[in-house]
Amino acid sequence: MVATRHSPISVNGSDMTQSQHSPISVNGSDTTQSQHSPISVNGSDTTQHSPIGVKGSDTTQSHQCGKGAKSFVERCISYVGENALECVKTNSFLNLSKDALIKLISSDYLSMEEEDVWRAVLNWAKYQAGVTQPTAHWAEEERARVCQHLSGVINHVRLLLIDSQVFAEEVEPTGAVPMELSLERYRYAALPNKFRENSEDKRLQPRVSLKLFPGSQILVQDKMSYQRVLNTWYGSSKQVWRLVYRASSHGYSAEAFHRHCDGVAPTYVIVMGSRGEICGGFSDVPWGKTNTKGHYIPSDKAFLFTLTNDQDLPPTKYDIVKKMFAICYHPDCGPIFGAGADLLIASNCNTNMDSYSNLPHSYDGDSASCSVLMGDYNFSVLDYEVFTPVGK
Repeated sequence: MVATRHSPISVNGSDMTQSQHSPISVNGSDTTQSQHSPISVNGSDTTQHSPIGVKGSDTTQSHQCGKGAKSFVERCISYVGENALECVKTNSFLNLSKDALIKLISSDYLSMEEEDVWRAVLNWAKYQAGVTQPTAHWAEEERARVCQHLSGVINHVRLLLIDSQVFAEEVEPTGAVPMELSLERYRYAALPNKFRENSEDKRLQPRVSLKLFPGSQILVQDKMSYQRVLNTWYGSSKQVWRLVYRASSHGYSAEAFHRHCDGVAPTYVIVMGSRGEICGGFSDVPWGKTNTKGHYIPSDKAFLFTLTNDQDLPPTKYDIVKKMFAICYHPDCGPIFGAGADLLIASNCNTNMDSYSNLPHSYDGDSASCSVLMGDYNFSVLDYEVFTPVGK
């Protein structure tokens, strides 16, 4: 691959020559780095003028550097994914090689709706083909050039997830979609549930959007897909959430939790255990003070959930069954769900084992038990976060 001048970031699976002004190059094997590139991250070789070079095979580097390079490359690719909407608008994106483009759009962590992925790919193909006119005004020779560049790329766009109107008005008129794939797209629109039975088909799996729970330090990396799970349970697939509180940032005390979270609703409480478990609860009603020290607040919409657990259960939610005891306000504790309590996060939960789960009591569901959320009845907490919907 050859990345042209002014490309800020290039992500490749094989070979790349990077021109003068590229600040970052991320590759799988070989890179030639020119004078002004501040950072080069490679699988093998970096030339001498790069101020920072992380190499995987240079005999002068220690074995540990290889691990650091891999971690740094992953962070770079994550950055591109998180900022995908901005990155695809740059000239650098338009100048990517076909192999680099395929690697980028094949990622589950490209933070874009599939309609926008298609539009970005089409813009890339038009640029590569030297075509500036909208689709309706293409000459046959221009259409052929664009389709040539889209060949081998369009199969990596998840066409089955594109809105039917967008597919009919923007995708199909290009002539780039093979007939069998176009027919499959219309069959999917007519019988989506039949297609969804094949849950392993990557073409049916929406990409993860890092922007749904911005600021989360729990739902990151391979846990990012859980953001969509939480939104599915909430009932709004594109809802964006605002971070209200993080224990590791604002303090683990009950006082810190209530200072930031009292009066806020609805909320998701997302808890990470000391062994990596992730669970939590949703409430549509707020925690709030009254004249009594502790009191229950009713709800018919609250639920608990597990995302990762030591029982190999998939993400599962546990609905409220004793609605009068949905959540509990207590000034000496963090969030409390249920009269069990089904989930109680203690004050200073990172330094003690006072947090506990007595599920099922006020909440219940498949595989509900006192150990499903955190592995044991009592547990310590590594961190927990509270989010509320943006616009609420």
